[in-house]
Amino acid sequence: MSHPRLILHRQQPSLPPAQRGMALIMALVILLILTILGVTAMTTSSLEEKMSGNIQEQNRAFQAAESGINKVLVDPNALVPNGSYSPAPYTFDGGKSGTAAVKVKFGQFAPPARRGGAYAYSATQFQGAHFDIASTGTTITNAKSVNHQGVELIVPKEQ
Repeated sequence: MSHPRLILHRQQPSLPPAQRGMALIMALVILLILTILGVTAMTTSSLEEKMSGNIQEQNRAFQAAESGINKVLVDPNALVPNGSYSPAPYTFDGGKSGTAAVKVKFGQFAPPARRGGAYAYSATQFQGAHFDIASTGTTITNAKSVNHQGVELIVPKEQ
């Protein structure tokens, strides 16, 4: 004997006509918001990359200027009282890391600087020759840094 099969049909609740397609509209709005967030993140990332590159180039220019000052300090022709000195620009790393244009300018004679409240040198026999060293470091991307260094050179007093 065969038993009749019982087939149940569930009736789907019908949505009101105003709500049909609402899921599609919400999905598109969320997709638009995510797209705007993604574009904003890419723009911010690109700007931050440029900023870090500029900081790196500025640091290279500063280091080139500092290196120019160090090079001129070991040059025996640089610190000449009553004169000025401008050597040819120094290049670093074959020009890849930048150049430094250095100018040494004599300022004035003055008594030697005191050390610990007393003169380290006789103020009657010696004097301090004061110089200003200006070094302009420039990178291959044209970032510039100008560094100044004051130097006192103890020299015998002219009698």
